[in-house]
This record gives sequence, structure tokens and C-alpha cells, in this order.
Amino acid sequence: MFIYLRHLRQRLIKSNSILKYFLYGLGELVLIVLGILLALYVDNWNEERLEKKREQFYLSELHAEFEGSRVKLENLIAANRETYQKAGEIANVMALGGKGLDEIEFSGLLFHSFSDEMTYNPNNSVLQEMLNAGRLEYLSDPDLRGHLTTWSSRLEQIRQQEQNLRDQRSEVMELTLSEGGDIRAILESTGILTGEMGLQASPVKRSNLDLLQSRNLENHLLIFILTARLTEKNHYQPLYTEIETILELIEKSQTD
Repeated sequence: MFIYLRHLRQRLIKSNSILKYFLYGLGELVLIVLGILLALYVDNWNEERLEKKREQFYLSELHAEFEGSRVKLENLIAANRETYQKAGEIANVMALGGKGLDEIEFSGLLFHSFSDEMTYNPNNSVLQEMLNAGRLEYLSDPDLRGHLTTWSSRLEQIRQQEQNLRDQRSEVMELTLSEGGDIRAILESTGILTGEMGLQASPVKRSNLDLLQSRNLENHLLIFILTARLTEKNHYQPLYTEIETILELIEKSQTD
């Protein structure tokens, strides 16, 4: 092609045709411009293709990460709910004067109410890496970027509430001991002492049923139940909704 144009230019120069030479020069200029525009188009197309591929990679990783976060939160909500429901059973018995529970039942309720601490620890390694490296801009949906940007602050609010719940739990446990509570009686009645711990049972019969008469313990127990319920209602459930929103936005971006 270029050899042909060179020969054509040489013939036009020899023919001394200024008009033809001008038209040739104009055509050559147009071809050069078209070539540049085509190269720019191909370069932009390749860049857009790479950006889309990169976005899809991060969308896939984020989707897997937040799916895992959703499962963890579902399990945590269930565990927290079991905790305050078991504590509620104790509170109901205390409201009736402490009647209606035997030692084994009471020990089981105490153990399941206060043996576990509620802590939400989602895996956010991909999101954190994107934030640290400034790669959140790889995502084309501004709404999704906005939700991901506020994720850390939402987790911080959860941690503060969980610390409040732990404090209430510790107060109930400390008060249980100060009111004459017997940890061995709880562990023996639930079978944990002789089973998982492999220790010898006491020949002396021990009991915690007198705790059901403690007004002070009842007060702290009710505060614990309220705190646990508010943790679910005002923190875990809204966070669960936020996770579902993020997953929906990710899935929408994957299909666009």
C-alpha cells in the first residue's frame, strides 16, 4: 500500500500536476489521520476490555467474601438469640418466685446463656486490599462503591455494641459468683466437668437454685437480655440487610 502511494506521488511530481499532487497529499493525510484514529480506538477497546475483566475479577472475589460474611452473621444471630432466649427462661422463673426449675435445668440455662461471647469477625481481606491500594475505582457502580466505603464504619459500630454486651455478660457472671454461685455445680450438672474436663465430681451435693431468689441478679439479667435483643435488632439485622444490598449490587454489576 505504501509502495503504491510512493510510486503514485513520484508520478504526480513528474507530471507537474499541482492539483493532482494536492489531492494526493490530502488523501495521504486523511489516511494517516484514519490510521491514528483506528489505533486509538483499538487501544481504548483493549483498555476497556482489560478494565472490565479486572472489574469482574474483583466482583467475583467480593461476592464470595460477602457471602461468607452473611453466613457468619446468620450463625451469630442464631447464637445470640439462643443466649437471650435461655436467659429469658431464667428471668421468667425468677418472676414466679424461683419455682419450676431443678438443678440440672437451671445449670443448663446458665451455661447456654453466658458461656459464649458474641463477636462478629467477617473476612474482608479483598475489600481491605482494594481500599488500601485505591482499587475501589475499578468498580463502575458508584452505589456499590459507596456501600463498600462505609462498611468499616458499620463494623466499628458492631464492635462497640458487642463490647457493651460483653460488659453486661461479665457483670451477670461476676454477680452470680458474688451471690454465692457455684461454678462446679453448673459444670457437674451439665456433665462438662466429668466429661470434657475429665475431673472428679464432688461427693457433696451443691446447688445454685438460691440464685433464683436474688433481686440483684434478676436486675442485671434483665439488662443483659435487653442488651442482647437490641444488639440483634439495631445492629445485627441492619448489618444483614446491608450485606444483602451489597450482594445484590455486586450481582447486578456482574450481569451488566
